[in-house]
Amino acid sequence: MNEKEFASFLDFWIEDKREEIVDCLLELIRIPSVGSEPAEGMPFGKEVGKALQFFVDAAERFGLKTKNVDGYAAHAEIGAGQELVMALTHVDIVPAGSGWTRDPWGEVADGYVYGRGALDNKGPSVACLYAIRALKESGVPLKRRVRHVVGGNEESGFKCVEHYFKVEEKPTYGFSPDAEFPLVFAEKGSIKVSVELELDQGLDGPAVSDTYNASEASEVSEATSCPCDSEGVQTPIAFLDGFTGGERVNVVADKASATLRVAKGCEDKVISLLESAVPSARDFAGGPEPLEFRFEKGNGFVNVAAKGKAAHASEPDKGTNAIAGLLYLLSSLGTLLASSEAIGFAAEASRINGEGLDVKCEDDISGPLTCNLGLASLELVGGRPVLKCKYDIRFPVRARLDELKERILGCPRPKGVRIGIASASKPHYSDPESFLVKTLLRIYREETGDNSPPMAIGGGTYARVIPGGVAYGPVRPGEDGGVHQADERISIDDLMLLVRIYARALYALAV
Repeated sequence: MNEKEFASFLDFWIEDKREEIVDCLLELIRIPSVGSEPAEGMPFGKEVGKALQFFVDAAERFGLKTKNVDGYAAHAEIGAGQELVMALTHVDIVPAGSGWTRDPWGEVADGYVYGRGALDNKGPSVACLYAIRALKESGVPLKRRVRHVVGGNEESGFKCVEHYFKVEEKPTYGFSPDAEFPLVFAEKGSIKVSVELELDQGLDGPAVSDTYNASEASEVSEATSCPCDSEGVQTPIAFLDGFTGGERVNVVADKASATLRVAKGCEDKVISLLESAVPSARDFAGGPEPLEFRFEKGNGFVNVAAKGKAAHASEPDKGTNAIAGLLYLLSSLGTLLASSEAIGFAAEASRINGEGLDVKCEDDISGPLTCNLGLASLELVGGRPVLKCKYDIRFPVRARLDELKERILGCPRPKGVRIGIASASKPHYSDPESFLVKTLLRIYREETGDNSPPMAIGGGTYARVIPGGVAYGPVRPGEDGGVHQADERISIDDLMLLVRIYARALYALAV
């Protein structure tokens, strides 16, 4: 069966399996495979373990050779030979988050499959599984083995593939369907930065409270006057008593909340000052949707909540960062807020071009550096309140990792601010003139008629763990499937097209 005949075979085969493919994806989405505490044989938690086993069970039903590699990853394989062709996907997901209008655990509506992981990366996982099944059932003789690997820790550090490739071979040719079409030949490097602010305690010392509920507090006495109304007041009247925001460092935070402990009688004054700074905080946060703020007061407390828009950390301009906007808003109180200079630094460090951490740069291959403040929380450390912030930096292919780390660690900062590097990885680059790139581009263009050029991205995929590897789909130019956002989805027609493209790609690389 030549390539043209195989393409004709796929016409009928995919249409026959259409409903089955959708059902398979729905079953996989219904497993809430967010990483969690390890269990026996499941280093990334029970739900990720269930998702990996689901893949193995399905592959075995299709007659594929399978292996669960110590609960870190699993694979399905066909064919024989010394050389290996590989597709790498993952079945772990980020938390569902809020704001969904469809069931985050699987729903079909208007020709789409909705659910967390529908596009990132369970849809492509199912597509690759059925692509290998189609290749097997076509009976085409292969010169190289074909293997589909699924990992369980892509969203939280790649420990899955690190372990997998300690015990399993790397491929001759490989791609990861976890980015965009037509093809990604370069991926930015990554630096995870931690910033810790040791805050002034003030008033009655730290409480580090949960988000304050104004409805449970007593009314503020109108007879109590605010000391900051008096002339010459220099002392802070507000102290950060609680802060939480974000779900993952690699997601633009869509929610954040803060509790301020305030000198009694100053609650209205503080809220008034914060409300007047809302426009500038919205401008600072930027994004496609303006930040929404909500204020509540109680006896000696003010609570502020911010709502933004989630997005992938590699494209922070597509989101509205609630943590960054809220920190900026709080710092607008100036000397009336204890540690306002340090809090302002944390906000400035969140500038999406990296300027706040002295690493702004760009190149002609992969574009500008990006920065995302993904997590923030106020904790007690040694009896003192510490605001912990985590940033996700994606830097250009031509930038030097050691130089960027040096600039981050040497960045001028206020007293009581500590900066550290949690982890870092170098950029990935594959020759755009290679056999792999040319083959995959040809197939995509034949199937879609889209002649868009290959690209570089800020996201990090499994392609970077394969020599010469590339990312290949699943998102087409101009599309937005809501990756890491509410109402993540994939159209059923696009899902079938993925099966077809990946089956043809594996055929072309393996025969």
